[in-house]
Amino acid sequence: MASEFRNRPSVTLEDRNKAVTMRQQGKTLETIGRELNRAFSRIKRIIDRYNETNSYKDRPRSGRLRISTQKDDRNLIRLVKKNRTEPSHALANQWKLSNGETASSSLLRRRLLANKLEWKFAVKKPRLSANHVTARKAFCKMVKSWPVSKCRQVLFSDEMNIEV
Repeated sequence: MASEFRNRPSVTLEDRNKAVTMRQQGKTLETIGRELNRAFSRIKRIIDRYNETNSYKDRPRSGRLRISTQKDDRNLIRLVKKNRTEPSHALANQWKLSNGETASSSLLRRRLLANKLEWKFAVKKPRLSANHVTARKAFCKMVKSWPVSKCRQVLFSDEMNIEV
């Protein structure tokens, strides 16, 4: 049931102020709802909350507060992009939070996943066998004796490792 309320747009402070002042002027809840294009029950809830708290603002939310700010998260992303192969526990030690707290490696991984940075392991590549080494040497010796005109006709390429 709580999930259906999350997608509902919140009422602005201006609309809340209008609803309370209209009610103090003696207008009915239905009239206020029609003018503000809100449901009758929503207007009643706004006025009841104002009568309880004498404030138009939302109540503080429940739950644990975030340890890191958005600026801390941006610094983390910058740090990770600079040290891509660093393990999470080492990055957690380097990550300086603005409030002086230390972050755990699991918090670091959650923040990276929230920013769509996945943790991946590098693929192990097979080692060169003795046959590969001798074949490469033979090819190099053969190419060394080629004339320049033949070398210009061949497109040489090299494999390159790129970490993203």
